[in-house]
Amino acid sequence: MRALGIDIGTTSICMVGYEEGTEGLPFVTNRQNSFLPGTFEQDPEAIVKKVTDMLAEAEQKGFGAARIDAVGISSQMHGIVYIDGEGRAVSPLYTWKDEKGRESMEDGMSYEAFLRRQTGMALHSGYGTVTHFYLGKKGRIPEGAKRFAGIGDYVAMRLTGRKEPLVEESMAAGFGGFDLEKGCFALDRLARTGVDVGLYPELSRKGERAGEWRRVPVSCAVGDNQASFYGAVARPEEQVSINVGTGSQVSVFDSRLIPVQGVEIRPFFGKGYLYVGASLNGGKVYERLAAFFEETVEAFTGEKICAYETMARLGEEKRDTGLRVRPLLYGERGENAGGQGGMEGLTFETFHPADLVRAYVRGMAEELYRLYERFPVQIRENKREIAASGNGIRKNPLLAREMAGRFGMKVTAGSTEEEAAAGAARAALRE
Repeated sequence: MRALGIDIGTTSICMVGYEEGTEGLPFVTNRQNSFLPGTFEQDPEAIVKKVTDMLAEAEQKGFGAARIDAVGISSQMHGIVYIDGEGRAVSPLYTWKDEKGRESMEDGMSYEAFLRRQTGMALHSGYGTVTHFYLGKKGRIPEGAKRFAGIGDYVAMRLTGRKEPLVEESMAAGFGGFDLEKGCFALDRLARTGVDVGLYPELSRKGERAGEWRRVPVSCAVGDNQASFYGAVARPEEQVSINVGTGSQVSVFDSRLIPVQGVEIRPFFGKGYLYVGASLNGGKVYERLAAFFEETVEAFTGEKICAYETMARLGEEKRDTGLRVRPLLYGERGENAGGQGGMEGLTFETFHPADLVRAYVRGMAEELYRLYERFPVQIRENKREIAASGNGIRKNPLLAREMAGRFGMKVTAGSTEEEAAAGAARAALRE
C-alpha cells in the first residue's frame, strides 16, 4: 500500500511518498515556511497553497490520487488559527513560538502564569489555549471566528472540504487544557478562568478520518512529535527519541499514565503516552551561532562565508573544554520562563572559537538531558539507545556525539529521513 505524508513544520513543509515494504522514500519534496514579518505568526493560506503545489508535484512523480491509498498529515503543535463558518481562516496561524502569554495582566501576573495557577494545568505561552485566552481578554478574537484549530487540521479541512475542524487528541492536547485521563478538553475548568470555551474544536473518535481528497481517505492531523516518534523509533521499549528541528524534544513511550510535575505527557495513537521534554532551543540556536561567526568575519574582512564546515572541524578538534555554555537563546518554558542563557568558565585557556563551539553543542545536549531526568524513574528504565531524528541532529555529528556522551547511550538514525511526514503516512495506512 502507498500513501502521501505531509508534515507542516515551522521552518519547512515536507511531503513524502511512502510505500510499505520499500526501503527509503520514493518521493520527497520540501518548501520553505516562514513567519510574517516581525511576528511569530504564519500565513495559513500560503501554507495551503504550498501543499497544493506539492500535491501537483507528487502526481507528476507517480503519487497522485489514483495511485495512493491514504493521505496522512502531521504538523507543528500548540499553535492555532481561527476559522469561520465556511471553513476558511480568518486569522494568521499563531504558532508555538508566540510570546503573548508572557505579557503581564493588570495585576502584574502573566497570562500563562494566571492560567496555570487557576487551572493547575501545564499551560505555557505559545499553547493555543493561552493565546486564545490572551486574545479574548484583549478583544482581538477575529470577527466571524467559529472555531480554532491547528494548522494541520486546517490543511485537512481544505483538502477534504470540511466546514468545521475535526481534531485528533494529539493535536488537541497540544493546545493545552486537555484532560488526559478523560480524553477531552477540561472545558468547565477553563471556563471558570474566563477562557471562551465556545470556540474549541470537535474531537475525532478513534480512527475517524477528516474526509476524502479526490476519493482518497485523509486522516486527521497528528502532532509532529508523535508522528516523528512513530517514524523514527523501531523499539519503543528500549529507545529514547531525540528530535532536533527548529526546537527540540526528548521523548519516551510508555503505556502507563504517571503524572509528574514539569513533564509534558502527550497521547500517542491510542496506544499509551509520550513523556516529552520540549525545548524552545533546537537547530535554530545552532544556526544563530553560525550566523554570529559569519557576521564577525564579514564585519572585520568584508568577506561572506558559510561557517558550518569550519565549526564542525573546530568542535571535533576540541574534545574537551572548561567552558560551559547554556545556549537558551529562546528561553525556557514554565516556571523558568524568564531564564536566560549564559557562559561560565571563561578563562585565557578557554577563550577560543573551538571552545565556544564544543561548549555550545554540549550545552544543547545538557538541556535535553535535564529535561529527560525529570521523567519518572520507571519510565526511564531499560532505555539503552537514542533514536535521532530531525535535520538539526542528523546533519550535526558533533551534536549527536555530545548527546551520546551525556545520555550514556548509542545514537542511531534510521534510513528514512523526514520522519514526521513518513510517520504520518505510515499511521494513515494503519487506520
